[in-house]
Amino acid sequence: MNFERIKKILNKPASALGGVILFILLFVYGLVKNLSMEYMGNTSRQAEQYILDNFLGYILLYLLKIFAAYIIIGIITGLAALFITESFLKLIKKSINFRKRLIINFFASGIIFIIFFFKDITLYPQVYINNFYVRNPFNGFIVDLLSDNTTPFYFTVMQICLLAIIAFFIIVYLKRISGRVKIFITNRKVIYCLSALVLIIIAYSFIDFQNTDKLNIGKPNILILASDALRPDHFSGYGYFRKTTPNIDRLIGEGVSFKNTFIEVPRTFPSWVSLLTGQFASTHGIRHMFPASRDLNRNFKTIVKELNGHGYSTAVIGDYAADIFSRIDLGFGKVDAPYFNFNMLLEQVILDAHFGLLPFITGKAGLVIFPVLKDSAYFCPPELIKDKVIDAVKKSKKPFFITTFFSSTHFPYSSPYPYYRLYSKKGYNGPYKYFKQRIISLEETGESAVSPEDIEQINALYDGGLKAFDDAAGEVLDYLSESGIMENTIIVLLSDHGENLYEASLGMGHGEHFRGRNAVRIPFIIRHPGLNAAKNTITETVRAVDAAPTILDMLNYPVPDFMEGVSLLPLIKGKKNKLNNLHAFGETGIWFDNSDDSLFFQKLRIMYPDITLLSEVDMHFDKQIVLKDDYRDIINLAKHRYVFDGRYKLIYMPLRDKVIYELYDTLRDPEEKKNIAASDKKNFSRLRKTLLDWIGRNGDVIIKKDYVFPVLRY
Repeated sequence: MNFERIKKILNKPASALGGVILFILLFVYGLVKNLSMEYMGNTSRQAEQYILDNFLGYILLYLLKIFAAYIIIGIITGLAALFITESFLKLIKKSINFRKRLIINFFASGIIFIIFFFKDITLYPQVYINNFYVRNPFNGFIVDLLSDNTTPFYFTVMQICLLAIIAFFIIVYLKRISGRVKIFITNRKVIYCLSALVLIIIAYSFIDFQNTDKLNIGKPNILILASDALRPDHFSGYGYFRKTTPNIDRLIGEGVSFKNTFIEVPRTFPSWVSLLTGQFASTHGIRHMFPASRDLNRNFKTIVKELNGHGYSTAVIGDYAADIFSRIDLGFGKVDAPYFNFNMLLEQVILDAHFGLLPFITGKAGLVIFPVLKDSAYFCPPELIKDKVIDAVKKSKKPFFITTFFSSTHFPYSSPYPYYRLYSKKGYNGPYKYFKQRIISLEETGESAVSPEDIEQINALYDGGLKAFDDAAGEVLDYLSESGIMENTIIVLLSDHGENLYEASLGMGHGEHFRGRNAVRIPFIIRHPGLNAAKNTITETVRAVDAAPTILDMLNYPVPDFMEGVSLLPLIKGKKNKLNNLHAFGETGIWFDNSDDSLFFQKLRIMYPDITLLSEVDMHFDKQIVLKDDYRDIINLAKHRYVFDGRYKLIYMPLRDKVIYELYDTLRDPEEKKNIAASDKKNFSRLRKTLLDWIGRNGDVIIKKDYVFPVLRY
């Protein structure tokens, strides 16, 4: 065997290993420098030990998958670099040895990596903060330089140039061997066949194969456009100073706006179940973000199942915050949402550490291989969801009920380019330049807390996320119009809850307390040509649980008895009845943290452990993170609750030794600063009775000295 000849044959392709070596080094760097057990900016020694004791094998297998991805990308990158360099060397008729080829391949692969890396930084800088930006000042300088002064377009041009170079050398190579295939390519039949094939490919790429069977004249379609934590007072159509929502403003102008719509539990999971069941959380049983198996594995009666029975195709499509829909059966025929359990949490933490891999998997193909990225708080471009929604509409052969749930407005407000810098003040270089850090504890404004400049930036990030959602929603609406089904589609825009953004002493976030309206008031807009509304703005108090009954009533289907909400169609038609005196009710979920007693609500509550001790991994329930059964009762006992009649709001807060109340006249005191519970006995007594009656309406609690105790455990 002639080993020298074999060595000579393998010499050139083997130099492509320069790309493989580069990506192995990137893998090792990500493994050694960045891997930690940190999640949402928080760590726990106890949690780390638990993970190592129970999930070490899973972690090693996932790292093996990541390593394989690095190797494959390294091979592809190395081969691309090899083709370019070898073609160039042939062009200039120069030959170099294997060692030089390997070194050149390594650095050429590095240039290709840098182009992809820099482009991804400008698109999604948030995904590189924890694993690259904060590692040293130089890394931070690179990210700031790129995000402040470049756009992804620059690097797209570089990618096109790389492809053009490869194409050029392919043409040169084909020209050299053209003599060998001259007879073949001059054959007319071959030319005709190749031309026809090219024409078919071009035609296929331009033709939009739509299913016209879905253009139902009878049953209207229903599309719910929702994004997490929407605040209607940040809509430009409602007078906000920024032009944040031009597409939603169209719905405001053409539809009916319920200006005072309130949710019950300002947490995503219970709120969505309430929206789709028409029931309050204390009835349907999902009362916080970590329900156990016995809470989830029940037969939930929902509007989705009602519409399934009436011949509708049903689907829910969402990103990061929509992972709740894959954990509970609410009746959807199709669920396109991330799945979340403890394994997925580990995958997120591990994948986040590997900045060398991320530039190649943030596209659609990469998300197929690493779907857990769709459940990342740092990566939720609305563009991905928008495309899926349009595709679902195209493929629907029956009238559809599609629920969409976007996350760009959800904490930490990590929108893609250009939205993260759309409203940011030029020159801001504080800690919240790209997103609001994910720390469980909330801050209030004060000396040691966030500065006014930080608050301005956080609002800018939130508004950027809102504009990103609005643009995506606008493209969906445009498609409905262009395809001719807009006029036969009921459009509903709403949210699961609102958000506090450092107004007064209310802090930031949602679900912690009931002072103010920002966390419990949501947008609720219905647009349909056949609505025949008496007016397009309704100011009466309505509730999120009224959405499902209203949709069913609009479709002329009976509202099921299991729904506690009511149809708002009479209000829309301008009829005066009991709907003019609806009361909104609510309860808190779980307080995740109890370490900062400077927050007013932490001083006004029954204390229990933080989330690291409250929760556990249920190894028999697909490793989902659930609330420990031991804390179920104390959490329900400790809940803050509220009732609102459209003017007066009563807030109920149990402490260890007493129950206290706050009463606000929101007409005279819209910022809810003056507690009048002691001075307005009449309204206090009236609303206290209304609230306690609502708490005890199902007969599953005993109310003693205003404390709420369970009658039975379910």
